[in-house]
Amino acid sequence: MKPSVFSATSVQEVEAHLQNASKEGLKPTLAIVFSSVAHDLKAVSVAFAKHDIDVFGASSAGEICNDEFLEESIVAMLLDVSRDTYRLKVFEGREKTSSQIGQNIGEWAKTVYENPALMVMSGGILADGDGILNGIINEMGRQAPLFGGMAGDDLKAHETFVFDGSRITSNGAVALIFDRNVIGLQGVAFSGWKGIGTSKTVTKARGNIVYEINGEPTLDIYRKYLDFGHDPSVEITVVLASQYPLLLNRDDGSSVLRAVVHINDDKSLVYAGSVPEGAKVRFGMAPGPEIIDHVIEQISEFSRQAPRSEAIVLFSCVARHLALGPMVEDEIAAVRKLWDVPLVGFFTYGEIGPVLQGRCDYHNNTLVPVLIYQK
Repeated sequence: MKPSVFSATSVQEVEAHLQNASKEGLKPTLAIVFSSVAHDLKAVSVAFAKHDIDVFGASSAGEICNDEFLEESIVAMLLDVSRDTYRLKVFEGREKTSSQIGQNIGEWAKTVYENPALMVMSGGILADGDGILNGIINEMGRQAPLFGGMAGDDLKAHETFVFDGSRITSNGAVALIFDRNVIGLQGVAFSGWKGIGTSKTVTKARGNIVYEINGEPTLDIYRKYLDFGHDPSVEITVVLASQYPLLLNRDDGSSVLRAVVHINDDKSLVYAGSVPEGAKVRFGMAPGPEIIDHVIEQISEFSRQAPRSEAIVLFSCVARHLALGPMVEDEIAAVRKLWDVPLVGFFTYGEIGPVLQGRCDYHNNTLVPVLIYQK
């Protein structure tokens, strides 16, 4: 597999890294790429394509290379794997719901390999990650290893993108499928966010847009119940609201976090995943620095169950960075230390992965390390 990672601050630096890799005798076939929207994403993808390297890429809200957190950068993992062992495809989403995009991915995935493992990334600020996930699972008709993240745009909340070596879209998804008989994927989603306050009822919602909670406009509920809301001069922004996701309780007893990605003029909020009408919710909050110790303890438990890896792709919610500040690097470093292999990742607007001893789900405010290894 021969994984290697690098970071760059320009497309020219990317080209230099790829030229050096060629001089050193490396022959990567696949690049996993995360880039700030500060760069020309088309030029980024073309740089790899010129070297006959397939690209699985997304725009980011912060980049991760080994145990370092970067901003306005480009990071990449190069993999030398047989093209018989993976397939890559961009799915355009124009005039399609998120669920339909997921169904299209699922239709394709079940025809490619008998035993697939998937990574999926979505572009589009208003995309419903929950719809994409359920579309894939329902169409495939069975569970398969499935991980991924929602693209970012440096917290501009304007437009996010996914891309391969020739196409880029702000309204669609890119899917990477491995032949699980040859390449293994394992990962788990960790959060540490705690529910606060009393339970409330979503009284008006459609898909991932919540209009009312407890019969009041959703934005007013945020201002009414959260500490920053008592001062009317404080503007409730997406960045501020995303640090207080909704903790959504499901009928089966499980729960999941939903973060704000857009605030509408009518005081409704758009979340990164579906929030059903009638659902019981509470606000979530990071409890403090101890969250890192808790998550590291959980990841260590996972590492004992999955001790083998040759590379790691890390999907981490941008809200973790906002809540933890510089300490987020401690979390990243702890993940890499457990397996001591090349690591690349990005700060996302939503994450896909299973919880420990649980089903695959769509999350916010989580950290999802994905282990990659050749069997």
